[in-house]
Amino acid sequence: MSLFDPAPHGSPRVVVAEHPAHGRPRGTSGRLRRRLVTVNAAATALVVLLTYTLAGRVATPVAGAYTLGMLLLSLQTATMLISALWYDRACRDRCDDPHVDEPHAAVHGGRERR
Repeated sequence: MSLFDPAPHGSPRVVVAEHPAHGRPRGTSGRLRRRLVTVNAAATALVVLLTYTLAGRVATPVAGAYTLGMLLLSLQTATMLISALWYDRACRDRCDDPHVDEPHAAVHGGRERR
């Protein structure tokens, strides 16, 4: 099933780019992007604030050669990776999947083509 399959003869012509389904994902992705930036900015600010506050204690070993500063950076990295995976999944679930079939159904009369 693709938006690019040719429409059968006699079906109404629909311009896919003008379909209302394409307007909603922009707002949704904008809200998701703001959440992503907020979470990552908070994680970065927390690490910078703790590094500044703890000063020399950031070099304190936690486990062998693994220091407190390395632990903070690891937590920041994990936060960024997890939030990026969340953003990707949320965009797919909220922006891509629900709206893929709408223009296709309009072009093909609501029936699925294989």
